[in-house]
Amino acid sequence: MTPHDFWPAPTASAPVRASVRVPGSKSATNRALVLAALCNGPSLIREALDARDTRLMIKALEALGADFDVSQPSPVGNIDIACTPIPPHTNEHEGQRAATHVDVGLAGTVMRFVPPMAALIDADVRFDGDEGARARPMSAITDALRALGVALDGGSTLPFTVRGDGRVAGGEVAIDASGSSQFVSALLLSGARYEHGLTIRHTGASVPSQPHIDMTIAMLAEHGVAVTTPQPNTWHVGSQPINAVDCTIEPDLSNAAPFLAAALVTKGSVTIADWPTRTTQPGDWLRDLLQ
Repeated sequence: MTPHDFWPAPTASAPVRASVRVPGSKSATNRALVLAALCNGPSLIREALDARDTRLMIKALEALGADFDVSQPSPVGNIDIACTPIPPHTNEHEGQRAATHVDVGLAGTVMRFVPPMAALIDADVRFDGDEGARARPMSAITDALRALGVALDGGSTLPFTVRGDGRVAGGEVAIDASGSSQFVSALLLSGARYEHGLTIRHTGASVPSQPHIDMTIAMLAEHGVAVTTPQPNTWHVGSQPINAVDCTIEPDLSNAAPFLAAALVTKGSVTIADWPTRTTQPGDWLRDLLQ
């Protein structure tokens, strides 16, 4: 490797002083989209991140029947999204099952959050994605859905087909979520729409990224959905409406790190606009780390 292979990073000749607006949180954006598609009325998501994962999630939810109106991106790369939720599904194709396809790309939230939703529509929903997506773990979701009585064709990795019949009884399911906290979030997001709610019991090693489960629980609460933890590594969401709300996505605090670091190393000052006073984002730890 020669020196020409390295990016010639700029250097500061004076203390950096700036006010910066960072794009919206990707994690919060895709959770908000899922909840908007499952809720009981139209809703508006402001300052959502405009990214490939967001667009893939929108297309996936449109395949299930939701409708979205997306604004032009702002200079910082955010969009406003108006959503009409997935309508109650009945199979109107007599003698022929409805079928649709979801391209998950490489988006972990799409490949894990959407299959539990697909069980709630009366259709065959085939999931596939980029080549790399086929190597990512999915068994916690596919095994959980099968345990809940949902019919699936395929194995425990992409591609597979969810054969929904418009309802999921719910109940209790045991999963190993040590591979990703997204497995817990995925089931919690749809669990309120299951007929008897859902209890999720984690049976493996420690769950990574607990703050992202906390984010899911907090966003469900904003929609009027209560999640309880009756014991460690167990979550319960009862059968209840997911209320339509208008929300504003927080800035992605982890994206603020290089700007704050620039202020630190140059003995300058950088302000991040709209930093939330309370948040579940792990990026909020930057405030303590940089003091």
